[in-house]
Formats: sequence, C-alpha cells, structure tokens
Amino acid sequence: PIELTQVEFQIMEYLIANTNNPISRTDILHKVWGADYVGEEKIVDVNIRRLRMKIEKDASTPKYLITVWGKGYKWAV
Repeated sequence: PIELTQVEFQIMEYLIANTNNPISRTDILHKVWGADYVGEEKIVDVNIRRLRMKIEKDASTPKYLITVWGKGYKWAV
C-alpha cells in the first residue's frame, strides 16, 4: 500500500481515468484545486514530483507518471 494525500489521490485518479492521454497542468489544476484556485500552476509539478517519489521505482526515470513535453502529464501502461 502507498499512502497518498487527498490531492495526490485526486491527481492519480484523474490521470488514470485518462490513461495514455496527456492532461495539461491547467486541466489538472482546475480538476483538483477548482477553477477558482488562485496561485501558481507549479503546485501541480510539486505534487507530480511527490507522487513519482512514492510510486516509481526510480523517480528520475518514470515509467508510469510520464511528462509529455509541451502537453502535460499522462498515466502510461
């Protein structure tokens, strides 16, 4: 078992529901934090990094939580 925060769980749930489809940082931000969120979009990157540290064997070379340059993040299978 892996302990996730509520935000981490929501991000994973959203990405897994859209497996192999890149989701933009903005879309993740709106889905998890809400459209009224006021703050930096980089909060998504911070949480993605934390997720990778929890779920990837080697967070520096992820196999599941992939960055798609110019598009966002995706859950790969």
